[in-house]
Amino acid sequence: MIDFVSKLLIFIKDFTGRGADCFYWFVHDRLVETNPAEIVAYPGPVVCHDFWMIRDLLYDMTGDLPAVVLDIDELRISIGGNPDDRLNREKFDISVHLGPCGASEEVCSAYKRMFNRGIPFDAEIATNAVGAIARLYLTLCAQAAAKGETERFFSVEMPVYRLLQKAMSAGIAIQGADLSAKRREAEYDYFYCLKNYSAKHDMPLETPSRTSIERKLYALGFEFEGVSTRYVLEFVPHPDDFGADTLALEEFDAAKRVLSSLTLAGGRTRPIVDVFGSRTSRILLRNPPLQSMSKKYRSIVSAREGAELSYVDFDQFEVGIMAALSGDQQLAALYAAGDMYELFAGRHLGLTGNRKAAKQLFLSYAYGMSRKALVDAAVELGAQRDKAKGAFRVFARYEEWKKEVCAEFQRTGRIATEMGNHYVRNNSGALTGKERRSAVSQVVQGTGSLIFKKALLEVDSLMDVTILLPMHDALLFEHRLSDTPSKVIAAFERVMTETLGNRIAGKASVGDFAPA
Repeated sequence: MIDFVSKLLIFIKDFTGRGADCFYWFVHDRLVETNPAEIVAYPGPVVCHDFWMIRDLLYDMTGDLPAVVLDIDELRISIGGNPDDRLNREKFDISVHLGPCGASEEVCSAYKRMFNRGIPFDAEIATNAVGAIARLYLTLCAQAAAKGETERFFSVEMPVYRLLQKAMSAGIAIQGADLSAKRREAEYDYFYCLKNYSAKHDMPLETPSRTSIERKLYALGFEFEGVSTRYVLEFVPHPDDFGADTLALEEFDAAKRVLSSLTLAGGRTRPIVDVFGSRTSRILLRNPPLQSMSKKYRSIVSAREGAELSYVDFDQFEVGIMAALSGDQQLAALYAAGDMYELFAGRHLGLTGNRKAAKQLFLSYAYGMSRKALVDAAVELGAQRDKAKGAFRVFARYEEWKKEVCAEFQRTGRIATEMGNHYVRNNSGALTGKERRSAVSQVVQGTGSLIFKKALLEVDSLMDVTILLPMHDALLFEHRLSDTPSKVIAAFERVMTETLGNRIAGKASVGDFAPA
């Protein structure tokens, strides 16, 4: 096997779209002009920054992307262990990281302006800046090795990045006529929901801000110590369904905004994709954020002529991961027996038929809600108090595992999943409730992200599969043969089972992406 040497690429994009884009390899400490065809044809890793800016240009001119793409910002964010890096990725560009790598303040400032077409191209400035970029790349590679992140990034994150960038470049087909109808429907649904929400909960006639939601929750007697507003809305029972109604209104608002923001070129949309879009490495789409579009409006997505869409999702994904990682036999038995939430509702909570309540309560427990609050919430949802008290004592091993995770987080100041994806603690002393929940979610959901990304790579190797849209832990894809979905299910299940060391048997199934 040939080990191709990576090549560093920089570019100056023509934002007018007139074709005056400039591309340069950095070879032997000097810039060598190149072009899209040569870039895509290079068989080794193409190292650059802000690859998303030239993704569609390369694809449109060549019909492909480079075989290996390594975006330096993605490497920096994925190995850093700092959630703020992801939140700030839109605020800061690469020039802020070049000073420690030998670039002067003047070079950093000039390169930033040149990259944004604020000043003409200057070869000397570019050469000095790219030399610092090269040193930054080597520094990041050394940090990845020291932090145990190398294998994950180069064998999982980087290939998935290229896979999804190409899928988004090819575009997602949208039915234009249906889009207009769905936009009108979403507007109506939103304002109808808003009117009822405002009247029912005595709230202003507008989508509530986080501040106004928290003010309302305080007035209702809720506390926020160590928990987010979203957590309180999603997992804690509310008088008059305030939490559920607020989330429903936010969902309608998000759908309205997504549909109104959709711009089509040739009947397709081409989202920007963040492969490491959250602390736990969840894949996020933006511009447009199609993952935020509720199922009701998803029928606007269509397949190419002669093909059809299928949607495969993991079944009770988090429960299976928790059972495998903790070794809790009770949890594993419920997961293996069928629909864990239905079984937990009937066998342990006395809430037969109330799957939604059982799921809400179990996930609240799994991520660290206090025992008293859990029991009170269960009673609020209709369970008997004695029954509720006993329900959360059956997962003794899982409870011990949570304590072990938190103890490691406090002792070492970091927590990680298999193959890295670590999270660094900023505080010292005893863990807060929020930090305990974050530690557990980092391991569980970070493992889930790893499994899902491995499954994407496995599915991409199948014949007759065109990956279209990752939906958190599910995948929308295009195919022509009737047995292809069963092969995708098998790939999902096999990857989950193997990644979790055969401690549980992964489960997946075909679901509904949109209403029939």
